[in-house]
Amino acid sequence: MKKMNNYILPFLWMRGEDEAIIRREMEKIDECGIKAVCVEARPHNDFCGPGWWHDMDIVIDEAKKRDMKIWILDDKHFPTGYANGLIEEKYPERKKQYLACTACDVFGSSRPHTLNIRRMMKPTIGFWQIGQPANDAEREKNKVLSIVAVPFAEGNHFHEKELNLMGQYHGQDEITFTLPKGQWRIHVLYITYTDGGNESYINMIDSVSAHTQIEGVYEEHYKHYGDLFGNVIAGFFSDEPQLGNTSEQCYDTKLGKPGMQLPWSGELAEMLKERCGEDYQRLLVFLFAEGEEKKHEPQIRYDYMDCVSRLYQKNFSEPIGRWCHEHGVEYIGHVVEDNGVHSRLGLGDAHWFRAISGQDMAGIDVIGGQVIYGAPAQERKGMGPLVLDGEFYHYALGKMGASAGHLDPKKKGRTMCELFGAYGWNFGVRDMKRLLDHLLVRGVNYLVPHAFSMANYPDFDCPPHFYAGGNNPEFPYFAEMMKYANRMCDTLNSGVHKARIAVLYDGEGDWSGDCMPMQKVCRELITNQIEFDIVCLDMLQNLKTYNGYADGNKVVINGETFDVLLVPYAEYLPERLYAFKKENPSFPIYFVGGYPKAMLMDEVRKAPSKDEWKKLFTTVSLDEVAGELECNDFNRPFLEEEFADLTMYRYEKDGRQIIMLMNESAEEDFNGIVNLPFEGPATYIDAFREKKWALDPKTDGRVRIEVPAGESCLIVEGENADVKPYCALSGRLRAADKIIDISHEWKVSAVKAKEYPAFGDEEILRDLEPYSNEHPDFAGVLRYRKTVELDRDVKEAYLEMEQVYDVVKVTVNGKISEIRLTPPYTVGIGDFLKQGENEIICEVATTPARDQRNYPSAPFDFNHEVTDPTGICGKVKLYIK
Repeated sequence: MKKMNNYILPFLWMRGEDEAIIRREMEKIDECGIKAVCVEARPHNDFCGPGWWHDMDIVIDEAKKRDMKIWILDDKHFPTGYANGLIEEKYPERKKQYLACTACDVFGSSRPHTLNIRRMMKPTIGFWQIGQPANDAEREKNKVLSIVAVPFAEGNHFHEKELNLMGQYHGQDEITFTLPKGQWRIHVLYITYTDGGNESYINMIDSVSAHTQIEGVYEEHYKHYGDLFGNVIAGFFSDEPQLGNTSEQCYDTKLGKPGMQLPWSGELAEMLKERCGEDYQRLLVFLFAEGEEKKHEPQIRYDYMDCVSRLYQKNFSEPIGRWCHEHGVEYIGHVVEDNGVHSRLGLGDAHWFRAISGQDMAGIDVIGGQVIYGAPAQERKGMGPLVLDGEFYHYALGKMGASAGHLDPKKKGRTMCELFGAYGWNFGVRDMKRLLDHLLVRGVNYLVPHAFSMANYPDFDCPPHFYAGGNNPEFPYFAEMMKYANRMCDTLNSGVHKARIAVLYDGEGDWSGDCMPMQKVCRELITNQIEFDIVCLDMLQNLKTYNGYADGNKVVINGETFDVLLVPYAEYLPERLYAFKKENPSFPIYFVGGYPKAMLMDEVRKAPSKDEWKKLFTTVSLDEVAGELECNDFNRPFLEEEFADLTMYRYEKDGRQIIMLMNESAEEDFNGIVNLPFEGPATYIDAFREKKWALDPKTDGRVRIEVPAGESCLIVEGENADVKPYCALSGRLRAADKIIDISHEWKVSAVKAKEYPAFGDEEILRDLEPYSNEHPDFAGVLRYRKTVELDRDVKEAYLEMEQVYDVVKVTVNGKISEIRLTPPYTVGIGDFLKQGENEIICEVATTPARDQRNYPSAPFDFNHEVTDPTGICGKVKLYIK
């Protein structure tokens, strides 16, 4: 049998532990079938020092013994961009640079006014901020870039009739001027190295500063382990590098946000000068002020964000990728995608696709409650004050990541996701399996589980932790889930995604005005089982770079053929979209939700008129998207009857089509007719159980299947002669000729995870109620034992447990039947039953959540959560045939 590749590389947190602990953790990772780790130095106090190299030597030695690969998270502190402290210690002149703006209102004019410019070159504060530290020495170096007066319109909007007052400024402290009659706001724009984000971090849009990351981390590791690059050491991982122009943790970092300084560099100034002319500085005021006429503001905001995102790509992402390739390794990771910040400043990098362009895999993360099973569109609390947009995470994030993996040739079809971290101790293997399937069914096929921590248990830092020093009762089940995950990732690699619909990335639309978030369109497609990818304008503009071409009414990008492009509504879109449509008039493009107000100039400084471009495009309302695609033969309905929570992924590999389905409903099973996109035989696969059944669709591809709530399956095209005919679980249960209620008189015993399998004394439970009712602080493994007498042999039998918290292993007459990680907790046991007495043992592993009551409380909370009960609850039935 061909050896399966590895697709999983969990974080291994390095703190400087004893050698024995490091070796044990590597052993436990290997036990999960995982053949790579990503070492993370965030908790290590000697990164790139003797202690770090000592610990890395141990990890490398274990990796060689176990045929494992090592990835290196590329900084001492989170997020990436600290450059191992070189900005602080060696290159203070390379720290972040900002464009800042202060303002002074003048109501009533037509007379001379004097303004102290020197004092305006620092932020104003509130009285409550008096005494807070400030870098006054750095403030003395601030330099004026522009002094502009703009007349008020209504509220906080301004007429775009700016007056340039730089003629009155020659470096002195004050200027004197006379303004025309009316109400004015004077903006002083200046360049500064302080009062923005973290002053210890590199400037992502300055080539010299950005290279410091390579010098501080990459080159140091190559000096020590260059001979291992490309064999034991697979590559580097960047974790959430960001523009970082503000220290505020927020997502609303669009241009115009009050008090927010903007990323700046000399390269950016030159780009803007080339685009906008020698007097570009006077237009910069509309990066901060809201224009009334929208004559200058949308265009300068687009130009600024376009230049910033291109500089991030040019100076940070792509140079690291090139360096890695030159040294025989790969570059992966992810940036911050949350709530639209993927196309904004602050935590973001201005344009998600450009930000990851240098990476060899597409990358995202799903941590901290971002995706919640059963809550696809609900807004919910995140860490601290952050509010999470469930619709983005559920309907757009995974598809955005997978789309880059599909369409960028450099990614080779690979999309990585960091997952599970900071969900809390109550987030057990049951919930992990659901989140895993949520990502797989969107096209994610590499995984970075967060995290293996070697700290003393319980580690308060972003649990759950998988092994937790042997204290996690579910670790053996986590290992089984990882083996399943690797099998699924292997199935969903080295093929081609099948999608006819393209959705335009909403980044550019978000830069200059209001727009419809792309997740609105994604939601309509996903809930109607319509496959799609998210494309960015750079792909359409540079098709050859993406192994693509346009052919009449179709566009091909890296092997995927698209029949139509859906463009979420935006007030302003760049001229590049018009140019693409003009070159490809037969390719259908729909504006979803209405036409834009205008098209903006790109590097070619000419924007088309509305009359020119409007006649080339078609509009469709959001709620009519699915119907419009069907009417124009862009989509054939997959379901006979609507079921919005059934998510589909289509893939082709080795000449066979593969369909993954997941029922993302928390309560309702799917049982209905699907229209397969191919004719002939197929196989229904339960990939976790590794069981197959033959499907025999009608000539038009119609077949009835069942997918229980929270479960997933594969449907694979091709011959199935040696496989049993498919029968849904509900049908197999209905076929039973005898149902025995065995809910009472179970013997139960308990053991802590580290003491397993030395169970304690048994107690008899008359009824199956939560074990936590009487033992609220217990976490570990519960063993339920019962003897059942049968008066005959059986052909087929199923054990059905109504509720289990959290996972269960069923043993019958000393033989393991099955483990179940998720509902339905129904296990086939017919092969193990016999006439006479039968001993049934159900071992239930809990999450570590209730065990936290036995330790001092964490000094902080990321969020608040309820705690599940423990054990088997409700009815237990035996179905016999």
